[in-house]
Amino acid sequence: MKYKIGRSSNKDTMQAIQETTAGLEAPKLLWFTSGVHDFAMYTEAMKATFPSSIIVGVTTFAAFCKDGAFKDTLLVLGIEDGIECCADVLEEVDKYPLKYVERVERCANEMGSSASDNTICFEVATALISCEELVLSTLNAVLMKKNIPVFGGSAGDRGTAEKTMISLNGVIYDNACVFVLIKNLGGAIRLYRENIYKPTNHSFKATKVDVRKRRVYEYDNKPAAQVTAQALGTTVGNLGSYLNSYPLGRIIGNDMYIIANESVVDSSGMSYHARIYNNSQMVLLEPDDYKEVLRKTTEQIKQQIPNPSLSIMVNCLARSMLFEKDGNLNDFAKKMESALGNYVGFAGYGEQLKQQHFNQTMVLAVFE
Repeated sequence: MKYKIGRSSNKDTMQAIQETTAGLEAPKLLWFTSGVHDFAMYTEAMKATFPSSIIVGVTTFAAFCKDGAFKDTLLVLGIEDGIECCADVLEEVDKYPLKYVERVERCANEMGSSASDNTICFEVATALISCEELVLSTLNAVLMKKNIPVFGGSAGDRGTAEKTMISLNGVIYDNACVFVLIKNLGGAIRLYRENIYKPTNHSFKATKVDVRKRRVYEYDNKPAAQVTAQALGTTVGNLGSYLNSYPLGRIIGNDMYIIANESVVDSSGMSYHARIYNNSQMVLLEPDDYKEVLRKTTEQIKQQIPNPSLSIMVNCLARSMLFEKDGNLNDFAKKMESALGNYVGFAGYGEQLKQQHFNQTMVLAVFE
């Protein structure tokens, strides 16, 4: 693969773009991430600078690369050779993304016959509008038939749930999903998912839910907040102080996906940042030793792909804030180079992999 990764904290928009894209002429794919404040200016200027390139942008809590983690920074990946790609956008994703499914079909057809293990759909979605499950069902309606897995994340901001944005080819969207199908011409693409929370002995079944609102009113036919508080050894009134550190795990076969708590609803129900379905098997989670988990993850990647050409990371905003609170965010980003090689990453409000949307997780796409 022929590509360039650049970053700049220059407050002058055009100088920042010049610094991050120096040497790039007409990349096939240009991906960038920045804070919310400067995102619109970067989006417009990138399109003017590279009018013939596919340009995907997403706002973030922090930008990641082998040099560390950076706030209020423009991070750019420009790929000039070694891939084939096709991009488009799903709109009205909070209600009707399926109206735009022909755009997915067009890109899939343009990429040719069914993929093996060298093609992914990298997507970034608007956050805070509960759209992710609808987006995944729309993308997978086409891509599962082509054996193309979905990988990506929801956009981020400073962590205050204010506003997130994404862009495609100079156009900004706040109720959409931008997707790009990427075929690695030089080898496979491997996908990874890392959890830094482990199951406790407390498990329960969701028996009364509002799927669209991401709320559970009863576990095992008892008030959901009461069941959660009892498992944590506290009261419903004190539950708020536990929510960030004790998410839930949704069990699907042998896999477990993290569901982040949002709040207590009407003193008895619970709302979440991903869907929980009726009869879902749930387990209360607790923090694991995340440094040890990270060591195992990097060792696994090194064994399977000793010399990656490029990697893309989505590291949950909540994970990033936890690492930052512990003073480890920058070290975490630097240590990932040992497994990922040269990489780019961003932090947002949710992660997506294949058919699942979840939270408080890291997902990785590693190119051979």
